[in-house]
Amino acid sequence: MRNLIEIANIIRNIRVKSTDLLIVNKKKKTNPNIFFEKILAGEFKTNIDASQFFFNTDTNSSSYKNLKRSLRQKIISTLFFIEPSTGQSDYEKSFLYCCKNMFAARILIFLQAHTAGSDMCKRVFSKAMEFELTEFIIDAGRYLRLHLGTRYGDREKFNYFNDIYKKYSKVREAELLAEEYYIRLILPKVQKKSSDEETHLKAEEFYLELRPLLDEYQSPFLHFIGRYLKVISLMSINNYEETIQVCEEAIRFFEAKPYTYKTPLRVFLHNQLVCYTQLKEYEKGTKVVEKSNLMVRPGTYSWFQNNELNLILALHSRSYKASVEILETSLNQRKFKSMPLVVREQWLIYESYVYFLITIGKIQLPEDRLNRFKLGKFLNSIPTYSKDKRGLNIPILIIQILYMIVKKDYDKSIDRIEAIEKYCSRYLTDQSNLRSNCFIKMLLQIPISGFHKAGVERRTQKYYKRLTATPLNISKQPHEVEIIPYEDLWEFVMESLGTKFYQNRGAARSTSR
Repeated sequence: MRNLIEIANIIRNIRVKSTDLLIVNKKKKTNPNIFFEKILAGEFKTNIDASQFFFNTDTNSSSYKNLKRSLRQKIISTLFFIEPSTGQSDYEKSFLYCCKNMFAARILIFLQAHTAGSDMCKRVFSKAMEFELTEFIIDAGRYLRLHLGTRYGDREKFNYFNDIYKKYSKVREAELLAEEYYIRLILPKVQKKSSDEETHLKAEEFYLELRPLLDEYQSPFLHFIGRYLKVISLMSINNYEETIQVCEEAIRFFEAKPYTYKTPLRVFLHNQLVCYTQLKEYEKGTKVVEKSNLMVRPGTYSWFQNNELNLILALHSRSYKASVEILETSLNQRKFKSMPLVVREQWLIYESYVYFLITIGKIQLPEDRLNRFKLGKFLNSIPTYSKDKRGLNIPILIIQILYMIVKKDYDKSIDRIEAIEKYCSRYLTDQSNLRSNCFIKMLLQIPISGFHKAGVERRTQKYYKRLTATPLNISKQPHEVEIIPYEDLWEFVMESLGTKFYQNRGAARSTSR
């Protein structure tokens, strides 16, 4: 009770305004509440959207600046009332608990409520020790050694917390070193100033330096970063078999913990799945997806991401029947319509590729299941992505052309091929797009060859050799770019071409050039 009285006396002298919280009133909503809801709904993309909606002014108006400042303050205040969700692991819940209570302890100690602050530090310390949360062990332990040593003169407890503080300070130093190495490795990759070989050598160097620390300490954060550096090293040289083994060792390490730490488990499972996709090992990859899905709630962003990788695996391993099941499970998920627009558009692109396989007879479906696929609507309402998502335009343009070719709608396909030629010259100029460049150049030869199979084979031979000599690397490109391997798509295109030369307006234009 003494602690409660001490805290209550502190709160009594502090002005706490309920208006500082984002409390939603269904009968009467304030502008900050409306602002917050529209941001979540994706209705406000820029400041000008919001300023125009509320005040019909530009973003420099004092009214808008005050509203934005008010919303920011309410969001920050509301953060401290966040409770752990049912989908979070015990590790994540404990981290949130320590964050909130350590901050409260600091405030109490600052306001001279040392007894209450010390009691809260003990609670944080106990929780942090249970879940190996090094930074909170250090923070709480540091204050407890000070409080128990200087206020109570308890030498035994001072020595205990002092030893703990020194021990975990070394652990924290190792964690921060691993974090530094990770940043140093990723920074040049973000700037696109490092090659795969450079990444491999540097990641291996960092990992070997951390290896003794991994043997000495059992810190989950240290092992997450340290083991992930080894994964990066191996993936940089396309060593998928060994990557799978390293990921398996990491998964066993984290599964052996007395608590569940989902983040590293999902990361290592994700990399395993990428490897199995590269190796076209569908059954093993499916088991990874099933395991990964146990860690996420159905209908969440992570759940859709898992299914996305599972779909790509099915398509790359030619498990086409399974791809339909995955697609329908995802599109029929009740939360699909509430996903961000970019996620929904990606799945519509996947749907168009699955429908393409149905169209050419690679997948057999009963009539009632065919009704949901509406490729015509997709082809007539193609999304055009902005610069940061421009890679998604490649599979959109390609599927349009492929569908028109197999349907022998040659005139329309020529128009699309010309569009993709312009797109290619503008945006696909670097080495990372070599496979897309080769495939598009192969498509460009089709109308020039009059859709004649032998002519197309002859004209595309050099590009096909270059394509097959450049292995597909899923880990280094957006998964959406090469939804079905180009070699497979080319096989299907060639199957659709005939032995008659098709003379058309597109060919005439090509000849006139």
